[in-house]
Amino acid sequence: MTRPRTFARLASDARPYLPSIVAAVVLGTIGGLLALVPPLGLGRLLNRVVIAHPPNMQELYVVLAIIWGSLIVAAVTNYGSSYLLASSGQSLITRLRVRVFSRLLHLPLGEFDKWRPGELISRFGTDMQMMTDAVTISLPQLITTSVTFLSSFAAMLYLDWLLTCSLIIIAPLVSLAVSRFQLLISGATTRAQQRIADLSANLTEVLSGQRVIKAFGREQYETQRFSSRNEQYFETYMKLTQFIQTQPVVISTLMSSAAAVIIWLSIREVVLGRLNAGNLLTYWLLLVNLVNPINRFAAYMGELSKAVVGSGRVYELLDLPVERADKPGAVALESVRGRIVFENVHFSYEPGSPVLANFSAAIETGEVIALVGPSGAGKTTIVNLVPRFYEPQAGRITLDGIDLAGVRLRDLRDAIAIVPQEAQLFRGSIADNIRYGRLDATDAEVLAAAREANVDEFVAGFPEGYETEVGERGSRLSGGQRQRVSIARAILRDPRILILDEATSALDSHSEALIESALDQLLAGRTTLIIAHRLSSIRRANTIMYIEAGRVIEVGSHESLLASGGAYARLHATQFA
Repeated sequence: MTRPRTFARLASDARPYLPSIVAAVVLGTIGGLLALVPPLGLGRLLNRVVIAHPPNMQELYVVLAIIWGSLIVAAVTNYGSSYLLASSGQSLITRLRVRVFSRLLHLPLGEFDKWRPGELISRFGTDMQMMTDAVTISLPQLITTSVTFLSSFAAMLYLDWLLTCSLIIIAPLVSLAVSRFQLLISGATTRAQQRIADLSANLTEVLSGQRVIKAFGREQYETQRFSSRNEQYFETYMKLTQFIQTQPVVISTLMSSAAAVIIWLSIREVVLGRLNAGNLLTYWLLLVNLVNPINRFAAYMGELSKAVVGSGRVYELLDLPVERADKPGAVALESVRGRIVFENVHFSYEPGSPVLANFSAAIETGEVIALVGPSGAGKTTIVNLVPRFYEPQAGRITLDGIDLAGVRLRDLRDAIAIVPQEAQLFRGSIADNIRYGRLDATDAEVLAAAREANVDEFVAGFPEGYETEVGERGSRLSGGQRQRVSIARAILRDPRILILDEATSALDSHSEALIESALDQLLAGRTTLIIAHRLSSIRRANTIMYIEAGRVIEVGSHESLLASGGAYARLHATQFA
């Protein structure tokens, strides 16, 4: 995203905080202007007290009081400016953080699958942090130093315009240096953020794949891989640091050279009688006011440049597509019976590589269908099309005779429950994870669902019962326990359509026996699609669909398909040979 567009979007998002920002700028301006008081006051003291005959002692006390007061007021106004800008900036970033989080939740699955988790975490964390640092530290200081610079320059022009004009000679060089370094810093920041995203992605993979890493003894390999990427990040970050740290040095050198010339010229002005000693001291102090802000200005601009890059990366996430909104006049599903029909459905994840081709099937209300076939046949794709996780490129899918493309998405998904092969639990208690199926469920309903899924069989052994924390992704529970909680969640939802992705594959024989009856009760009267990876799990299916290469090859009961001696019979013979 280009810098002008990023600035424009930031300005638009910051509009609600405009009064606070204006107040902060006013306070920062006051603080910057008050930086003129000490140089002007000290120059006046030199003329009227130190070298005057007789010295005006009353002037000494008045000027000291004014300088003291100006320093106190400047500190207060700078605090107010920094606080207001930090508050406004943090409020803006807080809203952006929620918007990014919401956008990620509403991404179509096809878009979401294109992103590495580490990349998303990097943009959500590191890029947001750069924006936070800029609005809480660099931006408030930039306002004050800019005002101090401009006001000091104006005062120097007033004291001796001819002398001050010699500073203008150096201005094009400073401007060229600043603009050149900003380009270098922006490019290096983009590369550094990509490197930290690579590190985050690597770390995420390793943390989620601990068992595989240990099983294959790849600890040293993964350490070397991480070390290599870490070294790449180090080199990129040091290049960025080099640009950021070199910028003030170059600008300071230019300004110091100009200051040396100014000091020589100003002393010459005193010798020639065109400048008195008090004004000379004031001029030099104003020169310090001029040089110091420029040095800090370069550092602040470097931080702000990094923040702009981070903002652009955040806005890239906000520009990602969301799931298709309901069409005007979308049909509300008030009473779902559960008849699902696929009519000549075509679907592909990548152009030219169809997963489903001219797929047609009819699933009657309350029917339990087992989808069987080799890996990559399209079984998961079929069930993902029902809740509109993906949408077909051709053909249509109807529910109770209504095209899914024209129904309200929320209503459709409210009628569906999914029990995945790998139970996904969230940090919180066991009761919280069951209630995830229906947030308004009462405690009694949660407990009833838990009993049906035989969750209470293992919860009884926990001191905190249903308030037991499950840990990150349910890490404190066994695979079978997690799966039973997942099934209880589906029972609580009371769906009309149920999708089981080999829901008992993660269970030991004891756990599997405990939930067999619960699944039978759950399936009763509901349209159910079972993705069967092992044929022993499809005994409860009324009908079996054998899928191969995105097409229905065979349909029938277990017995009839075995008798026909076709593809299903060969698969059965292979598994049970």
